[in-house]
Amino acid sequence: MDIKQNKEALAPKPAAAQGHEPNKILKNKLVWIIGGVIIIAVIAAIIFMTTKQPPKQNAGATQNQTTSDTQAPSLFMEQYGQGCKEKDVAFTSAPMKSEELSYIRPLGAVNDGHVTPTDHVYVGGSNQRAADNTYAVLMPADGIVTDVSAMPAQYIGDKSGQQLAPEDHRIVISHSCRYFSIYIHVHKLSDPLKAAVGTLQPNESKKAGVELKAGDVVGYIGGSTFDWTPIDTNVTLKGFISPKLYEGEPWKIHTVSPFDLYTGALKTQLEAKSLRTMAPVGGKIDYDEPGKLIGTWFREGTDGYSGNKDSGGRYWDGHLSVAPDYIDPTSTIVSIGNWTGEAKQFVVNGTADPAKISSQEGATKYELKNLSYVSSSQVWSSGFVTGLHPDQSGAVVGIILFEVLPGEKLKVEKFPGKTAAQVTGFTSAAQTYER
Repeated sequence: MDIKQNKEALAPKPAAAQGHEPNKILKNKLVWIIGGVIIIAVIAAIIFMTTKQPPKQNAGATQNQTTSDTQAPSLFMEQYGQGCKEKDVAFTSAPMKSEELSYIRPLGAVNDGHVTPTDHVYVGGSNQRAADNTYAVLMPADGIVTDVSAMPAQYIGDKSGQQLAPEDHRIVISHSCRYFSIYIHVHKLSDPLKAAVGTLQPNESKKAGVELKAGDVVGYIGGSTFDWTPIDTNVTLKGFISPKLYEGEPWKIHTVSPFDLYTGALKTQLEAKSLRTMAPVGGKIDYDEPGKLIGTWFREGTDGYSGNKDSGGRYWDGHLSVAPDYIDPTSTIVSIGNWTGEAKQFVVNGTADPAKISSQEGATKYELKNLSYVSSSQVWSSGFVTGLHPDQSGAVVGIILFEVLPGEKLKVEKFPGKTAAQVTGFTSAAQTYER
């Protein structure tokens, strides 16, 4: 409608000609108003859809992971992401030379002070008796080595002795603002890293800022393994009911299988090195299910994963895990931070499914056997080979009693040296765990 037409429409008309004209004008105005509102709403919807896309799914993410590119920076990024570079990353190198890489122990092992499923894989060479610094540890992708630390003079745990190597390092690598790697128990450093950080005292850490390419040497190991924690900050594991309990190790909730980072033939080759053959072959660390026994628990008052500061440095004292074995998930493992004063790991006698135990079952009694592994009906004493599984032939060494309580609480009591017939219920020694 032009200006002239608008003026004519609004000019007074003879009474006989007016009839119901004001109602028509009102209807026309309403039509224009409603149309305008619809147009504005459509434009707003288009803008919203183009500026806030749904979270992108990481190609390697499994069902126990969530991904998001719209979250606020995580605690991990606050601590480790300063100065990271936004760029595409391709994992094109194995962490060791292919001809020297013998096996990869998947995520989720429990042993000694590692009471909860470990957030790293173990990478080992072909000769487990090789002299120190025989094998090169390689960059899996381009990146910047940001931090190098000397490990403590004694390994973590109740059974571990002094270091097995004169040098032992923890190395943080930023591949991008999304992908990071943490290597631990790398012994001798490569020349560029050594030049950047010099000599480190136990527990000392220095910034490195050394840029390396995929396949470049980071350092060396001998017959022992090194740890690799692969981190994808776009991934937040769903199997931790209370992520806040893990703030002491903020990378844990972003840990992924290393095999998720590779593609093509190299991915297939590396998966074939895993000791686990059941999916997921890279292992798993987050087993919590709401209202169920399965998963990770912390004794009340011990500050989650960080542990009670009054436990004499034994931060794992209040840790508890009830989860499938990391190699053979048909077996259930109970791992506890304090069993007669030290951390212990047990296989549950027979078949058990903690994912089916809720508050409705009341008290649940598990018979425990010391955790050891066998392969091809032979007790495993040395070497890592496929086909390992927990040994069920040993004697029962104790009973543990669980009762799932409301509000993600768990009643726990230990009965070392007892048989099932000797345990009839909880006593005043029972403790409460939470998550």
